[in-house]
Amino acid sequence: MNLFTLLVCSFLVITSVVAAADEDGNISMLMFTKFKKRYRKKYNKGAQCSYFRRWKNRKRLIIRHNKASALGETSFRLVDNQFADESDDEWNAKLLGLVIPGEFSAKKFGIKELTSIDPKKDVGERQIISSTITIPSSLDLRKHPCMPPIKSQFSCGACWAFIATTPVEFQSCLRNGNRTVVLSEQQMIDCSNSYGNFGCNGGFYTQAWDYIMAVGGQTANATYPYKAVAGTCQFTPGVTRVSGRLSRYFYLDSNERTILSALLQRGPIAVSIVANSKFILYSSGIFDDETCKNGTINHGVLLVGYGTANGTNYWIVRNSWGPLWGQNGYILMKRNVNMCRLAEYAFLALL
Repeated sequence: MNLFTLLVCSFLVITSVVAAADEDGNISMLMFTKFKKRYRKKYNKGAQCSYFRRWKNRKRLIIRHNKASALGETSFRLVDNQFADESDDEWNAKLLGLVIPGEFSAKKFGIKELTSIDPKKDVGERQIISSTITIPSSLDLRKHPCMPPIKSQFSCGACWAFIATTPVEFQSCLRNGNRTVVLSEQQMIDCSNSYGNFGCNGGFYTQAWDYIMAVGGQTANATYPYKAVAGTCQFTPGVTRVSGRLSRYFYLDSNERTILSALLQRGPIAVSIVANSKFILYSSGIFDDETCKNGTINHGVLLVGYGTANGTNYWIVRNSWGPLWGQNGYILMKRNVNMCRLAEYAFLALL
């Protein structure tokens, strides 16, 4: 950092500590210091000025948004969470990591599209999801005995591996009499490159499932622990013990009722979304941001429930950014409007 830049940064710090006021209220270095302490933030020498400036800009956005929320103009709130000081490049590298495969099609992946059930279709498919069941008003799998604890991908762009793993964990647990199974995302990060994934630099959950089916299954996290960096594959088919398996998966019709029916009968559904800045800074309420529909799909999450509050239908969505994000690791997203494009790449995986 040159002398001029250092002087500018020092000036910003001093003026902020003394009295930093703008149209959104007092946003000071003292508040930033509390933010750093809350999330145990430490910066490289000379970097604090940049992180402070980003955090301050995001804090302005949060204050304006939450004022609108208090007036009933929006249905969710934001917070300066652990990601509020990070750059867009840092967000892309450590939080996201979903890469839609080129020329995506059911034919290319050898999978079957599961649409609204037709009674003339074969019995096997009708056994997967039924159109004749009663749909309850709500479902919440967050506290189901087979729902694993919220995990964090930390600084590794491998949301795809976490989204691929949870349905296998959930269904394996059901098959084992509700005995919890915690499987290894690291195995897929290290070993599934030949299936189109790129470790911590992105991938897609169906390609992870292709790998699992090819090698005979997924080992336990205790056997192959998560490291948040890509390494050399340590899984040997036929030798390493397998704790979870997968037999097939289906590309669900982009009708949210079909997706809901599959979730109700079969458990967590893997989906792809556009995660924008408001999604990343989400705190509470029902996420309803029309602007995210115009973005590029960049993140994978799981649908684990649904409900209605104050006349608004919502999905319960599981993330992979740890329990400090959102509502203990989850977010509520408006339902039946293809919010953040979540209905476009919905997949059901089965053991």
